[in-house]
Amino acid sequence: MSTTHTSSGGPQRVAFIGGGNMARAMLGGLLQAGWPLDALQVVEPFADTALALRRDFNIRVHASANAALAEAQTVVWAVKPQLFNEAAAPCQAHISGALQLSVMAGLRANAIARASEANPPPCCASA
Repeated sequence: MSTTHTSSGGPQRVAFIGGGNMARAMLGGLLQAGWPLDALQVVEPFADTALALRRDFNIRVHASANAALAEAQTVVWAVKPQLFNEAAAPCQAHISGALQLSVMAGLRANAIARASEANPPPCCASA
């Protein structure tokens, strides 16, 4: 597997919202495939989980959503479904142009599109 590049030639920038087991597995795979560290970031509000991500992967981890999310061409929603609305609200201003993917069980793509409040809606996919 090779790193996916944008039309400008640089690596696809990916932001994970949530840094639990699903995100960790995907991050591990991306890094093993050669994805550059500076193209990855995670929003993880739980301090112990954030510390473990920094220690294990040496990637950027934010305690809350911020302007750095606007760098991401792809956003991976990896929070528990019952926490999605709470997690999505502070991200809205920063992710409207990103492709959004979900690894959350039971949450449909149209719910993700509505929560991002993008105009036009982003392309969404859910597991």
